[in-house]
Amino acid sequence: MTYLIVTVVTFALIYAVAATALNVRWGWAGEFDFFVYALVAVGAYTYAVIVLPPAPRNDTGLTYILGLNQSPLVGAAVAVVVCAVMSLVIGSIALRSLRQVFFGITTFAAVLILSAVITQQTSLFNGFTGVFGAGQPFNSVLKLSPSAYNIFFLLLCGAIVGGVYFLLQRIFWSPYGLALRAIREDEVAAAAFGHDPYVARLKAYVLGGALAGLSGTLLVAYIGAFNPQAWSPIETVLLFAAIIIGGTGNMKGAVLGSLIVFGLILEGTQFLPPIPALPNAEAALRAIAVGLVMLAFLRWRPQGVLPEQHYRDVPRVRDDPLARLVRLVAHRRGTQ
Repeated sequence: MTYLIVTVVTFALIYAVAATALNVRWGWAGEFDFFVYALVAVGAYTYAVIVLPPAPRNDTGLTYILGLNQSPLVGAAVAVVVCAVMSLVIGSIALRSLRQVFFGITTFAAVLILSAVITQQTSLFNGFTGVFGAGQPFNSVLKLSPSAYNIFFLLLCGAIVGGVYFLLQRIFWSPYGLALRAIREDEVAAAAFGHDPYVARLKAYVLGGALAGLSGTLLVAYIGAFNPQAWSPIETVLLFAAIIIGGTGNMKGAVLGSLIVFGLILEGTQFLPPIPALPNAEAALRAIAVGLVMLAFLRWRPQGVLPEQHYRDVPRVRDDPLARLVRLVAHRRGTQ
C-alpha cells in the first residue's frame, strides 16, 4: 500500500508541473492551448535520446536519433530548452493573429501534425514503439533499492514542484504578471496603458513550454519509457480538468487539482469493484468520473476550489520587500 501511495503522489506531482504550464498559458494569459501536452511528449522524447546510449541498428528495429549517453541534468536542460524554443516558434506565428477558439484549433492541429511525424518517421523516436530504458537516472550513483528510490524520486518531484511554485508566485505578483492578467481581461485597455499583448502572451507561452518540457523529463525519468500512446488528447483534457477543479489562475489550485484528478479520481477508481458484464469498464469509469466532477465545478463553482487571488486581496504580498523593490524599479524606469 505504501508503494502504491508513493507512486500515485509522484505521478500527481509530475502532472502538477504540466498543470502549472497550462495555467500560465490559459489561466494567466487566456491562451486556450491544446499544445501543452505535446510539449510534455517532446520533453520526454528529448530527455530520453539525450541520456540513452546509441540505439543498436539490428534485427530488433530499435532506432532513434541521437543517443548521446549524457547525464540526466544535461538531458533535462536540453529538453527544457527545446520545448521553450518550439513554443517560441509556434507562439510567434499563432499568437500574432489568432485568438480564443481559433488559437485552440491551431494548437490542436499542431498536435496532430507532431503526432503524425513522430509515429511515421521511426528514425526520430522509434515510431509507435517509442523509447525505453531511461528510468532511474540517479540510481547508478545512489544504489538504492526500488522502494527507497521511489521515495527519493517523490521527494525530488516535491522539491521541483516547490521550486516551480515559488518562481511562478514571484512572476504572478510581478509587474509582468499583473500586466499579463490585465491583457487577459481587456486587451485593448492594457494596450492603451503601454503593454504589448503579443509580446506578453509570447513570453507566457515560452514559459509554459519550458515547464511542460520539465514535466516530460520527470515523467520519462520515472516510468523509463515513452511512446505515442502516452500522449492522447485525453491527457490534455485531464490537465484542463485539474485547473478547472483546483482553480484557474491559481498555482496552488493547479497543484491541488492535479492531486485530485490524477491522484484521487484516476487512481481511486481502480479500487471500485469490477463489473462482471463489463470487464474493461475501468477506463470509462475514470473518464466519466472526471467529466462529472468537472461539470459540477463548472456549474456550481467555476472559480475552482482555490479562486485566483487579486492584488488588492493580499496585503502581505504587496508589502513583501522584493515586491516593493520590483515596483520601485518599474516606477523609476517609467519616469526615465
